[in-house]
Amino acid sequence: MPDPRATEPAAAPTLSVVLATFNERANLPVVLDEIRRQNLPPLELIVVDDGSTDGTREYLRSEAATDARLREVLHEGKQTTLRAQGQGILAARGRWVVVMDADRQHPASVLPSMIHELEGGAALVVASRYVAGGSPGSRTFGRAVLSRGAEWTAKLLLRSARGVSDPVSGFFAFRRDVFVPLDPDDRGYKLLLFLLVMARGRGIREVPFRFEPRGDGASKVTESSAFLRVFLAEVRQARRFERDHPGGAR
Repeated sequence: MPDPRATEPAAAPTLSVVLATFNERANLPVVLDEIRRQNLPPLELIVVDDGSTDGTREYLRSEAATDARLREVLHEGKQTTLRAQGQGILAARGRWVVVMDADRQHPASVLPSMIHELEGGAALVVASRYVAGGSPGSRTFGRAVLSRGAEWTAKLLLRSARGVSDPVSGFFAFRRDVFVPLDPDDRGYKLLLFLLVMARGRGIREVPFRFEPRGDGASKVTESSAFLRVFLAEVRQARRFERDHPGGAR
């Protein structure tokens, strides 16, 4: 079992875990501790914060002083998760990258199975709510309709999304060399749509996970009235990206 609190500078990590945050002070300590408890390769924790005002940044500074694996990427003002996660990936040093939420809805216990698939040669591993053993968890009717509608829309408009059961999952892992930087003007919430294009033809796997109830705080995406408008624009962006990279991004 890895040391849960590494204080000495380490060699370049094998794994980079990227979390985008905005006012997650109550949830972030739980998520980071759960990640540290997993049996994982040498890792770094990259937290991209978008102007939190609830003490998240102060917590990150305190943690970074005692854990050399923790790195902060600070951004003033809110930006969509697509941009924030992209910034974290560009800062990543690991051969493998995991993107997950910081609100306790993505269980860190799934990480070892995702890394196992990468070790087996996968280019992209999607944590899915809809393969055997997975579950979308408890959700309201409205949220279920919104989520399933987004999935069907993605599959209808994006060829690369049709081969996976959960193309709008926010929990995934991939080889760092798969990633192609996106247009800085692109906005959205679902980076996986673009990664499905990038990894096409290189090996995509799915592992099950149960979508857990959010910890403290309210959803910042799916309960927002702006989500659908931004998501549809994002699918169009991903479709253009797919058109410009018909064989998968190289």
